[in-house]
Amino acid sequence: MSHRNQGSVASQVESLQRQFAQAPGLPFAELLPAELITQLVREQGTEFYDRIYTPLVTLAMFVSQCQDADPSQRQVVTRLIAHRVAQEQPACSSNTGAYAKARQRLPEKIVADLTRHTGKQLMTQAPASWSWHGRHVKIADGSTASMLDTEANQEAYPQMASQKPGIGFPILRFLVIFSLAVGTVLDAAFCPYQGKQTSELALFRRLHDSLDDGDVVLGDRLFCSFFDIAELRRRGIDVVMRQHQRRKTDFRRGVQMGSYDHRVVWEKPSRPEWMDEDTYRHYPDKLVMREVRIHIKGKGRTVRPRTITIATTLHDADEYRKADLGALYRQRWQAELNLRSLKTVLQMDVLRCKTPEMVRKEIWAHLPRPPKNSRSSPARSASRQLYKR
Repeated sequence: MSHRNQGSVASQVESLQRQFAQAPGLPFAELLPAELITQLVREQGTEFYDRIYTPLVTLAMFVSQCQDADPSQRQVVTRLIAHRVAQEQPACSSNTGAYAKARQRLPEKIVADLTRHTGKQLMTQAPASWSWHGRHVKIADGSTASMLDTEANQEAYPQMASQKPGIGFPILRFLVIFSLAVGTVLDAAFCPYQGKQTSELALFRRLHDSLDDGDVVLGDRLFCSFFDIAELRRRGIDVVMRQHQRRKTDFRRGVQMGSYDHRVVWEKPSRPEWMDEDTYRHYPDKLVMREVRIHIKGKGRTVRPRTITIATTLHDADEYRKADLGALYRQRWQAELNLRSLKTVLQMDVLRCKTPEMVRKEIWAHLPRPPKNSRSSPARSASRQLYKR
């Protein structure tokens, strides 16, 4: 699918990567919040006796390694030596063993909490004009990544069942929640590629606590589930999602709110196998939903014009016009662009760590944290055009 901002995200990431490659030492050492890292280490009870590979230095090296065009340990240790010399400190050994052990000692929760904290901080510090109708918009989207073929990785994240043993790679499914306004990652969840409770929808349910009262969630039709929408509404969260392909829409019914814009009642479906009786009874018998049909223009030879139906819990047609909802949903493509940039430009499509815990740390270290003064952010440009409507 094409998009007017399709090249901008990848171009920006490539530009930042080139700037990083030209910068000496460890550029992230000055950007990471030292006080927060110290607090997270203290909460985890992790002890670092190495005076060179402190938690801050180890994290800065790990993030730098994931952002570098040369992601080898030897390269990042060389950067550390240059950093120490620039700080008028004695150069350390070029042996990578100490860094590898320090990276292993670093708890996964510290890397994850750091990403969550910085992502949320950038979102809350954004100007009020970047919000949509005074509300934060968050996008949920998922993808997959393969990794080194080790016994531990195969056990935690088995290769696809269609592949014969010995010729496939372990594969992991992950889901990320982005801020539309600033493009930062707010949270993520991981699971094997296949098996029970391994869908993107199941991962999204794990991240419900990452959403706040008053948020608006953008999602594709996979997330347009009665039970998930009901749970989000219970938490005070609204949704704008593409209508699920199994749900039929008849604009002749319901309360008419405009051309191809009406309010209807969704009946609670039968209990799914994975849900127990008590949980099923907890959900309401009906949901009042607004359904809107929008047109998406074609672009180039690969994308044809099409018409889709959006389902939303934003019922006020005066406050949330049909055109506004359509423009907002089109910005969901920003999540696709962010994930594509992570997997291609930053080489996250094939992870390099040999154990499941290190693989998850590697993903957290890849998740983007743009500069505080990222005035050219594609997410900001898109949201600014959208919010002017």
